[in-house]
Amino acid sequence: MTRPIFITARPQPIPRWLEAFPNALLVHDQGPDKTDLVALENAPVLWLHATADDPALSAWLKTLRIAAPNASIVVLSNVPEDDQGMAALAAGASGYCSALSLPAVLHQVASVVEHGGLWVGPQLMRRLMQGLAVRNDTVPPPALDSLSQRERQVAEAVARGSTNKEIARVMNITERTVKAHLTASFEKLGVRDRMQLSLLVNGVEDSTHLPQKISA
Repeated sequence: MTRPIFITARPQPIPRWLEAFPNALLVHDQGPDKTDLVALENAPVLWLHATADDPALSAWLKTLRIAAPNASIVVLSNVPEDDQGMAALAAGASGYCSALSLPAVLHQVASVVEHGGLWVGPQLMRRLMQGLAVRNDTVPPPALDSLSQRERQVAEAVARGSTNKEIARVMNITERTVKAHLTASFEKLGVRDRMQLSLLVNGVEDSTHLPQKISA
């Protein structure tokens, strides 16, 4: 049985990590050049504990991608910040969250990234989607033709980074109706979450039917 691995400079892991994964392996962080990376090769998820002032985060992530090419990497930050999260994702991380996340949240993160998804906080998710929308000058993908007019309007608004509340106000409908349109769009387009929807609408990736669904 493979074990999740936490890489941290702390002498002891944060208790919530072991509450979530009692069989987790702790690897002492001595930097990318000195840490023993042999045990990382077969890990399903690597959890990298990074301090807010860690200048070597990108280098660490690139090293981990080489040492464990099949593992999903989640960065655990003491003080999560959007800029650090963006840097982590750019360097190959699949997730970014607080080092003090509850065990139930850590389980959710692990499930999402192991299935090929991306886990970030709502503010960072919105920033990512807005960035995609700004750079998008492509023709809308044909897959959007499968949506109703309202579903398409909601999908395109989400892809621009709008929240359900903002969409409801602009379209003069309830948030519950927005969520219903969004759920229908997820199913028709074969995407699991808002980020994948944004990637599809903005022409970054094709529609791929995936088994796991995440709440709209």
